[in-house]
Formats: sequence, structure tokens, C-alpha cells
Amino acid sequence: MKSKDTRTAARSALLLMRDHAQARLKDYASRHRMRVTGWHFMIDSLIVSEKGEDRVSESGLVMMRCTGPRYYAVRITVNSDATASAESASEDILELAAERVAHLIFARDGWTQTKAIKKQTDEIVKDAKPAPEGE
Repeated sequence: MKSKDTRTAARSALLLMRDHAQARLKDYASRHRMRVTGWHFMIDSLIVSEKGEDRVSESGLVMMRCTGPRYYAVRITVNSDATASAESASEDILELAAERVAHLIFARDGWTQTKAIKKQTDEIVKDAKPAPEGE
């Protein structure tokens, strides 16, 4: 597969996983009687060239802000050299510390989207805990 085609396919898969993660987060908010007040999608990507072929790994954080303010996220990852699995789509929902996302803008309708390096997204989820499942 050509380099540009690989990158396009990886980005398309990432956007599909973003929508799936958004549905999971909406469901979580509904189950816990929280009102969603915004969305942010932060993309980080890595392109590795191996023997003339590009291998693309794209990941990102799908973040939801709820009244409170409380912040939740799901990390999603797509690798062009692997098939998607249910495991990659079922990452834990993480509860984020408000000070780690204070610099981001959350859109009520649609997405606010930014690009980052992996180090920045890792810093956001640093010390994040899985969101509680109980009521």
C-alpha cells in the first residue's frame, strides 16, 4: 500500500474509533446522570518507515467534559500493520484531573480537535484512574 493511502486509511479508522469512543462516553454519562458539556479530540501520530514501507500508528484521546466540571477520556489507537480488535476499542474510561485539561477548549456541539505529540497526551492521562462504574 502506498504511504499516502496507508496514512489515509489509518486516519479514517481512527475517526471511526473516535465516534465509537464518543458513544461509550455518552452512555457512561447517561448511566451516571451527568450532563455532557463538551468534547475534545487530541490526535497524536507516529509514522515509522520499515524497508521502504510506511507503518502508521495513530492514537488520540477522546475527551468529554461534564457538569461539575468533570472530565473523562478514552485512548484510541490504530496501527496500519495490524487488524483492529475489540480489545483496542474497549479501553478503560479514565477520569481526568481538571488541571491536566484546563488548557483545552471543549466544544458543546461537534468536536474541538488538536494535534499533539504522544508525550503531551500521555501527560494528560498521567495518574488518571479508571472511572467508577457504580452509581
